[in-house]
Amino acid sequence: MDRDWEKHGLTASVQHQLWETLKHHPKGITVPEITKELGKQSEDSKVSTALEEDAHFFALADEKWCLAIYQPLRWGFAGTSKIAEDFIEALSLVPGAELMTCAARNKDRLPQAQEFAKKHGVRKAVSDYEELAKDADVDIVYVSNLHPAHRDTSILMMEHGKHVLCEKPLAVNASVTREMIAKAQETGLFFSAALWTRFFPATQMVRSLIESGKIGKVHHFHGDFICEMPEETERLYDPKLGGGGLLDIGIYPLSIASWVFGRQTPKVVSAMGMVHPRGVDNLGMVNLKYSQSEFASVTFAMCMASSPVEGTVHGTKGSIKLQNAMHCPTKISVELSGEEPWVFDFPLPDRPESINHGSTDGFNFGGSLGFVYEAMGVHSAVICGKKQVEDVGRDEMIMLMEVADRIREQLGTSYPQDGPLQKLTAAMPSLTS
Repeated sequence: MDRDWEKHGLTASVQHQLWETLKHHPKGITVPEITKELGKQSEDSKVSTALEEDAHFFALADEKWCLAIYQPLRWGFAGTSKIAEDFIEALSLVPGAELMTCAARNKDRLPQAQEFAKKHGVRKAVSDYEELAKDADVDIVYVSNLHPAHRDTSILMMEHGKHVLCEKPLAVNASVTREMIAKAQETGLFFSAALWTRFFPATQMVRSLIESGKIGKVHHFHGDFICEMPEETERLYDPKLGGGGLLDIGIYPLSIASWVFGRQTPKVVSAMGMVHPRGVDNLGMVNLKYSQSEFASVTFAMCMASSPVEGTVHGTKGSIKLQNAMHCPTKISVELSGEEPWVFDFPLPDRPESINHGSTDGFNFGGSLGFVYEAMGVHSAVICGKKQVEDVGRDEMIMLMEVADRIREQLGTSYPQDGPLQKLTAAMPSLTS
């Protein structure tokens, strides 16, 4: 694929040599290494400028310019959900992604899988997950069925040598999450939660601003995810289907809090809220204490009128706001003491009409084109031989599910998959402990 490097003053000869050099290093190569191989030290600044400009959108691996997204990776899809529809449309922007196979839950649902394949340009549909797992033409599977089924589906795929990107939450509790991660460690395959928020450029900038000390010492994060979800959406209100607001939307502000405070395990988790008559949480207010000077407060609800989904990081010198919607952010504002706010926009990439595959409905959920960032990150990680994405570590995923277990314990909700919830504390300490 030709890149537009003429504007940087690179001669045609250097452009050709540069491209050939990059092709021989699919796992990445640093700019100094490139210029050394080219033997064109006088072009160093121009080469650096060209690569850095290109890399802001495409994938970086260990600070190396990486051609991984151009390398072929054959994708399969376990589940034909609305979220799968949106992910696959964004995945189509990744040059090396090959959409190979989608699987129905069982043979009775094969017609739906066939329609999904036709609509989204997937080469074939199969009648069940086992057939997908055995498909030799698939390298990695995106698992997007209901989260009580994530364990069995993901483990089945890994047992047949497939890398797995599994939608959040990985499972209904920490115990099951550990089983899935143990299987990934046993097989040596790539396995990650699809926590797409982490991949957005806006989120990455928030982390950089915090680490740079721009807003001083961070003491507090607050995030709200409040919306109205109709009871007709069965998966959200049935405990057997892993229903409830916590695992569906509450996981977003909880994961951002973890991101803000360096993935620490909170020392105190204190929760209160409301439980729907069917036994799932539909409102929760959670306070987290990470240290004597680091706190977070999170509210999630699926039973109230929708309000802006935003989060704010508070430091000693200022604050950063992830503007609506914080789980797929394209705008942040930074306000320092005594200064006018700065606003940073991170518009989503253009969406070529060619990726629509004849669909006239567009995306099912707002911001879904942002799945392209996650898709590129995961695609690159697999090509580069990684077992996980650095920004979505496995240990942190276990920790987040442990926090969710503690919240559910205090709210008084459980799932059939839990069995007796293991008591993590004899009596939860108060936030002031």
